[in-house]
Amino acid sequence: MEKSRPFKILFFLLSLLISSHVLAAERILSVEFVGLVKIKSASLKGKILSQSGTNYSPSSIQSDIKSLYDTGFFDDVFVTKESETTGLRLFFHVREKGTISSIVFKGNKKLKEKDLSGVLTIREYNPLDEDRIAESEKAISKLYAEKGLSLAEVSHELVPLDTEQGDYQLVFHIQENKEIKIHRVSFVGNKIFSDRKLAQPIKTKVKGALSFLTRSGKYDEEALQMDVDRLTYFYLNNGFLKVKIGKPQVSLSRNKNGLIVTFPVYEGDPYKVASVDIDGDIITTQEELLNKIKLKPGLIYSRSTQDQDVAALSLLYGDQAYAFANVYPQIKTNDDQKTADVVYLINKGNKINIERIDIKGNTVTHDKVIRREMQVKENAPYNQSALELSKTRLMQLGYFEMVNFSTPRGKNDNSVILVVEVKEKPTGTFSIGAGFSTLESFVFNASIQKNNFLGVGVKGSISANLSKLRQEFSLSVDDSYFMDTKWAVGLAAHKYSSALNRDFDQRSLGGSLTFGRELFQFFTLSVGYNIEKISVNNFSSNVPLFFQNNSSGLTSSILSTMAYDRRNNRITTTRGSYNAVTSEYAGNGVGGDNNYWKIYAESRLYIPLPYKSVFKTRGLFGYLKALDNNTTPLFERFFMGGVNSLRGYDINTVGPRLQIPSSATGGDQSFTYGGTRMILINSEVEFPLYEPAGFHAVAFFDAGQSFAENEQINISRIRSDYGFGLRWNSPFGPLRFEWGFPINRQSGESSQVFNFTIGQIF
Repeated sequence: MEKSRPFKILFFLLSLLISSHVLAAERILSVEFVGLVKIKSASLKGKILSQSGTNYSPSSIQSDIKSLYDTGFFDDVFVTKESETTGLRLFFHVREKGTISSIVFKGNKKLKEKDLSGVLTIREYNPLDEDRIAESEKAISKLYAEKGLSLAEVSHELVPLDTEQGDYQLVFHIQENKEIKIHRVSFVGNKIFSDRKLAQPIKTKVKGALSFLTRSGKYDEEALQMDVDRLTYFYLNNGFLKVKIGKPQVSLSRNKNGLIVTFPVYEGDPYKVASVDIDGDIITTQEELLNKIKLKPGLIYSRSTQDQDVAALSLLYGDQAYAFANVYPQIKTNDDQKTADVVYLINKGNKINIERIDIKGNTVTHDKVIRREMQVKENAPYNQSALELSKTRLMQLGYFEMVNFSTPRGKNDNSVILVVEVKEKPTGTFSIGAGFSTLESFVFNASIQKNNFLGVGVKGSISANLSKLRQEFSLSVDDSYFMDTKWAVGLAAHKYSSALNRDFDQRSLGGSLTFGRELFQFFTLSVGYNIEKISVNNFSSNVPLFFQNNSSGLTSSILSTMAYDRRNNRITTTRGSYNAVTSEYAGNGVGGDNNYWKIYAESRLYIPLPYKSVFKTRGLFGYLKALDNNTTPLFERFFMGGVNSLRGYDINTVGPRLQIPSSATGGDQSFTYGGTRMILINSEVEFPLYEPAGFHAVAFFDAGQSFAENEQINISRIRSDYGFGLRWNSPFGPLRFEWGFPINRQSGESSQVFNFTIGQIF
């Protein structure tokens, strides 16, 4: 009896196996969906494997259930079947999710409904999806935080509209709450560095007097978490390899009108560098590579110095075509000695060639304008320094908001495709408007300027400035790559009529032609010819006779300029410098009536400051020398004062003066006749007021003076001013509204000067 039991079990298992194969081989007679309300069955049958006429398969059923869930239309899906003699019928039982028929916001006062709708991940007439609703809540909260209302609370409610059809109204309830500013930032556990020192590297700041500009005091959860990394980096830069910054604690002050942020700190001890070594793939000599390293034995360990070393080594390898070389710093600490051994492990990878260069995003700018600034070539070795230089030159053009390089793999492992992606910005302006100046009263301006004409990199402008004292018309065209060569050609013409100087009127008509070339990176040399017919008349009684003689005539001169330009952008500069020396020779042999030599030396510096502010300063020196026995013409002399020199003084009112008798009975009048040497310094800080619209504020300080032939340059005679202004980078060009105030104002000078103009000062 016991011996037969194993055979019975074996027989049962075989029967079960055979019956399952028989069942699996049954044909499906029909497929039906049970529970559909809005969705048509025809749209679902194409998403499943089980179809009428096919064989039944349990694995296909599981796949079908998953596919139906993946549509996002259903909360529940299961399958039943009915067997018949010729096969079986399948029934997919489903429960449809509800539908969001409408979305409503309640409680929002400071943000518009269209702004809130723009961040939602769930839309009207979408299936009810709790995950997307939760994502939308977070997106709304994030939007409020970006607007300075990080304490806003967001919740949702589903209001049934039609229970049979499963229609719901999604209501987002928003409690905006008044933003509570940060009143104190403190640190716990710090012994080496004071709270004041630790507060410098982090972005979370207490509320200050300029919070409306700097947005200090604003609570930002994301920035707070990044401050943990900033503090860690600060300590690592000072050798504290074991530092730990805990999670910031945020609490309400006792009077509940401010937030207190506390950073827990474990400092540890500072570590010195015991040794520095290089290992791995060495392409030159270890000694040469070690010479590139700034982290030296005996120095306090610094993470930023280590990062610079990694960048320097990566650049060195990148310049040798190892595009994907990796440098891994490995640090081994001796906790007893408080020292660290640093080893830079280098994996050079393969040498890489640039298979081709693809350019994307340039809808206006021609490919050739971009390619001629590229310092790398197709079918040439990869070079990291040349790539960085290429990006600098492209951004310097001022045509693009953004330039990015990417290097997807080419046809083989040793080649890449260099993709240059640019985002263009408007390079043309048209302006027409009117303004007011203290001296000129109402001023009318009109100009058309294009820095990238027809996308070929040609710069052109036409402008007119009209007031009761001045009429000025100008035209200029500049091509930095004339006829696709490396020669730059510029052509300019102007007509000018002015009564701005109260002692004489001036008219001029002229033009110039220049040729230039970049001799080496960022250094250009240009030579040109200028011709100008000048007429000076309507002299007041203040003007001495020797200035009235030879005051009109033809100027024919040779111009030459040397310039070194390292600005990051020639149109909207925020970083870099510009240095140039310009010489004009109008002597014998060139023709014309006027004989003189004039030289300008100019230097500009741009330094970025926090909160997207920029410090700008310009130094200008001028020298003028007559080349015959005649007095240098008035119109060539250096006059100070006005919107582009000393902004706190009326135009052409600062400089050497003569006291001229006003009448036979006595009394003198002052006559400003301009100098032959000039010094000018303009400094200003420009900071954004409302960046999206291009509004900026500026505070400035100017100092300068001009000196006559017989005068020594005397610093005590320098005149200065200060002031403030508003600037608007409008669609019509940069507009400047500035108020200047003279320092140590003298008799007869205005207490303040207002100027409106179009264009930058420097």
